Formats: sequence, structure tokens, C-alpha cells
Amino acid sequence: MHSTSSEEARPARTLPAHGLRYRAAVASRAVAAICGGYLLASLCTRALTLGLSMAPVDNVVAATLAGLAIYAVAAMWAFAAASATRAWLGLGGACALAAIAAQALRAAGGGA
Repeated sequence: MHSTSSEEARPARTLPAHGLRYRAAVASRAVAAICGGYLLASLCTRALTLGLSMAPVDNVVAATLAGLAIYAVAAMWAFAAASATRAWLGLGGACALAAIAAQALRAAGGGA
């Protein structure tokens, strides 16, 4: 015997078709997360290495560990931002601040 349940009567759900604009926005966020996150992490690592007041090797280790966390947060930010443009602007602004801090610490005679 054939029984028809409400599940069988419903048509299969299909995923919405996304256009080229959506795919470009996702690709842009991915590039921002990978490249922008890496740049931000390296700039913050440099600034922290120069700014911490421990032994030079300890500065590098602590700054590198912090840089790994910063990279993860930057990647999450790239996908959590309201738009790909905001992701790029947020990461760009953070990179500019980190670069300014690293340069100021270097000029002030910072560590390593």
C-alpha cells in the first residue's frame, strides 16, 4: 500500500540561486580575511614586539601568540561585517593604526 505523508507531498527545497554579485562579495570577504587579516596580524605583532617590556625573545613569542589571535579575529570580522566594503575599510583602518603604532614605537627606540 502507498501512504502519502505530508513530507512526501511537499516539493524538495532548493537553495536560492546566487548571482555573480553575491559570489564576488564572498570572494572579496575571503581575500580580505586572508590577506588583510595576515597584514593586520603581522603589523600588530611588530608593534607588540617593539612595545612590550620583557626580554626580546619573550617579546617576540608573546607578540606572535597575540598575532595568531588577531588573525583569527580579523578573519571573523571580515565575514561578520555588514558588507564587503565595510570589511575592507575596517581592516584597512586597523592596519593603518597598527602601522602608525609600530612606526612610533620604532622611532621611540622600541625593543627588537
